Amino acid sequence: MSTGPSPSTGSSLSTGSSPSAPAAPRPRPGEFLPLIQVVTLVEWTGTGLFLAVSAVYFKTVVGLGTASIGAGLSIAGVAALPAALLAGRLADRLGPRRVLAAVNLVRAAATLAYLWVDGWWSFLAVALAVVVAEQSSAPLVQAYVRALAARSLRARVMAVQRTVVNIGLSLGGLLAGLTLGAADRASFRWLLAGGAATYAVVAVLLLASKGNAGGGRGRGGLGPVLKDTGLLGFTAYNAVLSLWGSVLNVAFPLWLVTRTDVPERLVGILYVVNTVMCILLQYFVSRWFTTVRRAWSCYAAAAVTLAAACLLFAAAPSFPERWALTAFAGAIVLLTLAELLQVGAAWTLSFSMAPEESPAAYLMVFSTGRTLANRVVGPVLMTGVVLALGTAGWIGLAALFALAAAVPCAVLRAGPADEGDGAAHTVPDVQRPAGTTP
Repeated sequence: MSTGPSPSTGSSLSTGSSPSAPAAPRPRPGEFLPLIQVVTLVEWTGTGLFLAVSAVYFKTVVGLGTASIGAGLSIAGVAALPAALLAGRLADRLGPRRVLAAVNLVRAAATLAYLWVDGWWSFLAVALAVVVAEQSSAPLVQAYVRALAARSLRARVMAVQRTVVNIGLSLGGLLAGLTLGAADRASFRWLLAGGAATYAVVAVLLLASKGNAGGGRGRGGLGPVLKDTGLLGFTAYNAVLSLWGSVLNVAFPLWLVTRTDVPERLVGILYVVNTVMCILLQYFVSRWFTTVRRAWSCYAAAAVTLAAACLLFAAAPSFPERWALTAFAGAIVLLTLAELLQVGAAWTLSFSMAPEESPAAYLMVFSTGRTLANRVVGPVLMTGVVLALGTAGWIGLAALFALAAAVPCAVLRAGPADEGDGAAHTVPDVQRPAGTTP
């Protein structure tokens, strides 16, 4: 999809390059990278604090049951989607920096409001506000990077940003672990307040910076964006490969605990393997998806690697404990490699897909596929199908990922070769209906 669709011809989703109007001068990376990375570190340290404490707080302090917590978060996740889409449209008009600051102010206030939750309905109301802000944040950051960074640097900037995300999560989790030694109510409340404070700091940092990069666009409504079949198809495909998140966070630990003799404490060690690999390798692999063709190749590799990881998960219970642990470790390594490839390919292709008229709205719609995959469909698929069927379920999931590899392979066969790094700026191979513009 070209970055400047024509009303008469539509926007081609092809692997070739297309002419575009001269771009406005971009700031040098040194002018915006420090702000993005400091903001990211502060935000995700707060998120690490929140994730480490929230479920236990809701259960032990508020008194909610596990099923009530899960139902409330799922309902909030679905209900938040329309508000997140509106945030994307607003970012095209006002600029992603301003809307991102507002989103973090909402997140700060809502996180603090958890301190006054006293039942399920108040929990649901606060969770809705938190989830709206949470779902809006990542695509707004991506829109901000798109507005500031040159095309050839965007995926690498996002790779650095995601590395900092993992560092922040680890730091927040470590701080929470040290603070929760006493396990009293005051500790829970201070950690929630600390998480809220980090989001407020992020908002202040963003508001204190200058410029309105990415604003003054998107004068229309969301209708044309939601009618773009190329965008919706690409979003659905990316959602399938994004199921690695549910495999990692839902299926893997439950499978290890319920079907093998591997000690439960080793689940945490295997999560550390995933986190360390993401921190060490995300920027390194960013060179693999610098063009559209390379990004589609990474999608194919991610799909095949996910299929191989699922087969290892399927085989693990048939081995003695030591070899079962080895199978789990190998599966986690493969799953992490697929994660690195999938998220990187998604950055490059979604940047190319988003038109100049409404990039934030497109990126926000694209992010909904990942949200639905990991918040709504994924947990149900993992628990109700994959784990319920056991080994056959894992083999079926491997087959789904293997079939998914056929899509980028078909795209690569159909499209011409890139002319070099940064030469291809469009996403393959679907046409937007003629006469429509985003």
